[in-house]
Amino acid sequence: MPGDAPSAARVTELLVRHLGCDAAQARACASGLLETPGATAGEAVRDAGARGGATRRPGTGPAPTPGPPDGAMELASAPGPAELAQRLYERAEPWGATAVLLAVLDTEGMLRMSGAAGPAAQADCDWSQMPLHRILPPARTAGADHQVWLDDKDGGQTLTWISARSDAPRAPRAAAVCMVSVTRPDSAPRTPAARRRLEELTDCAGQRLRGLAALGLPDDHVRAAWLGAVLDAIPVPAALLFPVRGPLGRVVEFTVDRCNAHATGLLGRTPEQITGSRLLDVFPGMFLSGIFDACVAVLETGVPLDRDPFPYEEPLRGVLRPAVVSVRARRVGGGLLVSWQFHDEQARLTARVDDAERLADLGWAEWNLATGEATWSRRMYDIFGLAPDSGPLSLGALSGYVVEDDLPAVVRAVQSLSRDHGPVWFEIRTRASGRLRHVSVNAELVRDSLGNPVALRGVVQDVSRVRRVEAALDASRREAERRQLRMAEELQLALLPRAHTTLPGLRAAIRYLPAENCARVGGDWFEATPLPDGRVLIAIGDVLGHGLQAAAGMAQLRNALLGIAYTGADAARVLECLNLVAFHGHAESLTATAAVGHFDPVRRTLSWARAGHPPPVLVRDGRATELVNGDGTTLGASLDPGYVCKTLSLAPGDRLILYTDGLVERRADRAGDREDLLLATARRGAADTPEEHLETLLSVLHINPEDDTCVIVLHVGS
Repeated sequence: MPGDAPSAARVTELLVRHLGCDAAQARACASGLLETPGATAGEAVRDAGARGGATRRPGTGPAPTPGPPDGAMELASAPGPAELAQRLYERAEPWGATAVLLAVLDTEGMLRMSGAAGPAAQADCDWSQMPLHRILPPARTAGADHQVWLDDKDGGQTLTWISARSDAPRAPRAAAVCMVSVTRPDSAPRTPAARRRLEELTDCAGQRLRGLAALGLPDDHVRAAWLGAVLDAIPVPAALLFPVRGPLGRVVEFTVDRCNAHATGLLGRTPEQITGSRLLDVFPGMFLSGIFDACVAVLETGVPLDRDPFPYEEPLRGVLRPAVVSVRARRVGGGLLVSWQFHDEQARLTARVDDAERLADLGWAEWNLATGEATWSRRMYDIFGLAPDSGPLSLGALSGYVVEDDLPAVVRAVQSLSRDHGPVWFEIRTRASGRLRHVSVNAELVRDSLGNPVALRGVVQDVSRVRRVEAALDASRREAERRQLRMAEELQLALLPRAHTTLPGLRAAIRYLPAENCARVGGDWFEATPLPDGRVLIAIGDVLGHGLQAAAGMAQLRNALLGIAYTGADAARVLECLNLVAFHGHAESLTATAAVGHFDPVRRTLSWARAGHPPPVLVRDGRATELVNGDGTTLGASLDPGYVCKTLSLAPGDRLILYTDGLVERRADRAGDREDLLLATARRGAADTPEEHLETLLSVLHINPEDDTCVIVLHVGS
């Protein structure tokens, strides 16, 4: 009933009906509340009304002037219940308060101590729980916050602020009931001004305690333990903010209640420096960028804030330091959970990685073998000619981009990976968007601790430009070699004499065939020319080696041959002089073979000598034999070669065949078989003209395409 203390029966009924207590517990609570030993009938419960408006005894004076009291902002910004209790005590102590206790009633019906301050409160600080009958159950059923004055047996008073529990559908999750108690002894002043001052301060502290309690269970000083774990687990800077309100109740600042280890300011503040600071002191650019107002809107409306990277500036020594930042904010109870990230360094690192991939024409990829998911870097899409929004290709789809001839290389790489031979490297060609690319792949198989394959990852590099450069260089090198060898061939042909088909007493067929590969141009040479003394000089030779050096050596020997032959020297003497030229005429020793002879048309004789050269073949009366002269070594091999001149009488119709080793040497055949074939072919074509005989030799023997060849067929006339 208004103005009177409720009866025990009424309190018991309220406890059973609204709190769900059993009858015995309800009676015990009612006894504790209304039958306190030493209490008089005048020491009744006096309800102060809703939200700081305490019901007052008649004659206690007018109601306090509306508006926040001094110290309200400090109470509203207290980072935790312990600090809140201390701040409340410091402001209530001048008005006679000796103790401040803060508690929260959890969902299990236990009252947990949250904060205590003042000398008289020290004895109660060791209690972490207080039984249900120590609070005021009737106030829990009210629809508004309450302040209640209770007189104790020693003549003192305790002012208790109890939050209302709202069952409205839109009520925030502040399910716990909060209590703030301020005790003053009998000797403390009891003027209406002191009473109003204590009520105002207690109401401010109660509002702050309720905001802290809304963060979760009252353990860990009302701040939820899970929230701290969440902050520490967030991989970017994050903090818990609580509002600081001005005289008109508007949010004028935020206090950083706690932050994680990643928290840092643009100017390099540490998490320890950020915790407990004001938001705009740590991040002064938040106000100019509009983020502060956005955070206030999140607190008031509950609508989350998600700001993607945006330009941000902070003042530093009179200038604005630019940055790029993203911000996320969510309302948590009476505060905000905020995360942020500066993107300058990250953007620079990302740009550097992108530049490195672009400059090196490479990308990386990973395929999860368990889920089938694939992750590609940006450059991978360029290498395969795909749009980034199309997503990465699966492993099965990659084979469709590989040139068919290169698929075996992919199969071999997969087999090597499956055998756990470590990373593999291979090069393939891909065809994408109508363009052929050369792609270098380095891949490895990722296994778990049990050895099971879980992922495939690799680096792919487009080496098409490198291959094009290599191909261009190779083509240039081949063209240079072709030009050089053409020059050597032209030089060789220019140095060789014109083949005379008619000589004194002889008919001749001469053929010089260069190697099919210009790179194999050699030093084969011949000579068939009349001398001033009436004889015919017949010579054939082969300088070892190929190219310009061989052609130059051939020219030197042939020119020396003509000079020496004009002196009238015999064949052995001519070879001795050529041996000296080969031995001393070059910085590096020149090696060559040669056969030299003189045909006397009057006597029909051939005087000849050889220096390591294949012997001539004589075809007579259907028989073919090699002329024998085993004396003499290769030109340039020794200063004492021991050349011997031998003379052979010839008859009309005889055929002489002189040749270089290109006619009888093939790498796939044995030399003896080729020589037998030469003698057989020489017999078969002896009835034909010298030119036809020569063609038969070339067609049957299939000359060595890797070496140049020179053949001379001489027919002795009548």
